[in-house]
Amino acid sequence: MFKRSTLIFAFCAFIQSGAYAQIIISGLADFELRQAGEDSSPYVNQTPGENLSIYTPNLRLFISGNISDQWFINSALQADYYDGKELSDPFFSLLNINWTPDLNSNLLVTAGRFITPYGSYSNKFISSENPFVHLPMSHSSGLPISTTFGHLGTGISNPEDISRLYGEDEKGATMIYSRMYSQGIRFSYAFGDSKWLEINAAATLAPVSTHLDYGQYSSPAKVARITLQPVIWAKLGLSISNGTFLQENAANDSLLIYDITSYKQKSKGADLTLNYRYYTLMLEWNNSFWKAPFYDPQTSDSDSPQTGLAETDHYSAEFVYDLPFLVGAYIASRYEHISNGEIEIYEKDSSGNRINQIFREWTYSRTRIEFVTGYKLQRNITLKGSYLISDDDGPKLDDNVLSIQLSVLF
Repeated sequence: MFKRSTLIFAFCAFIQSGAYAQIIISGLADFELRQAGEDSSPYVNQTPGENLSIYTPNLRLFISGNISDQWFINSALQADYYDGKELSDPFFSLLNINWTPDLNSNLLVTAGRFITPYGSYSNKFISSENPFVHLPMSHSSGLPISTTFGHLGTGISNPEDISRLYGEDEKGATMIYSRMYSQGIRFSYAFGDSKWLEINAAATLAPVSTHLDYGQYSSPAKVARITLQPVIWAKLGLSISNGTFLQENAANDSLLIYDITSYKQKSKGADLTLNYRYYTLMLEWNNSFWKAPFYDPQTSDSDSPQTGLAETDHYSAEFVYDLPFLVGAYIASRYEHISNGEIEIYEKDSSGNRINQIFREWTYSRTRIEFVTGYKLQRNITLKGSYLISDDDGPKLDDNVLSIQLSVLF
């Protein structure tokens, strides 16, 4: 695997050798006005807080260049609000070197930091490709599991409660599919001129639920996506991910956990996209399973460490209608649901058998409906208006959002 420092050094060396390469620079900026409920946060509804917000949620600078007919480099320098209520320092969300046998080849090998090949949004999570303002809940709604502590205690859902019980360093819970970037090696191949079958497979430092680059496991995470498009109006996608997600931390020692490699996230999903004239319908399902320590500061006993096996399902249906009487305009709606899932909590006796097993709901179910209208003011400038309606069976969060987004690609 490439270390990030090695990639940055290689990229800087490449920039300095501009006499031998053509550098292409572009960018993407999102400007938003949001009115949201009092329980809003980046981990709840991708909103910095309650009341009125005027901010720039994402800034990206794309830099790419050809080294030769076989080699080229891609990168994206980014700042966003992903980790809190303030714009982060710029970081390389993408930084990779690519090889292909020739300009007409359907084979591509990528090393470095790249977009994770999982799910339908692997090619449309930036605002210029996303017909909605929000990402699906699978990418944005926090679940009661931590990369530091494992499964969190009963009834913990809000980021404020997580910080209060688990410490300020624990910003929030993870998600089914987080941040969409991976570091490692990726193999891509397409069949036929029409690319009726595409295969993407990657060995990465962590599975899809975490964007952090641990690089401390005995084996890499495995991520793959296959898309089949036998006809122009239908595409089927299948995705899988399997790897260790728990981060090595002093908290693990307090739980008598010395081998974190067995604590994995396993995900699988399927998506179907149908197109007919001005209409597009996309259906998607994702299932995610976590094996992790179960730790509640109020009840857990390090002398009898507990393990949790939990899973949840995410369902989504999107409908987009391009208005035939106004070129560049569309209306869209999305319905999605995350199930409450189930968790099995158990201890092990001296022989390794499960004892004191408990089965219960893992998290609260939640539902979202988003309505959007969009219009391309110019070729690379899109204006969107969105209203997000949220409902849940748990803390009954006040997290509806009215937003106006201006997406500018330059």
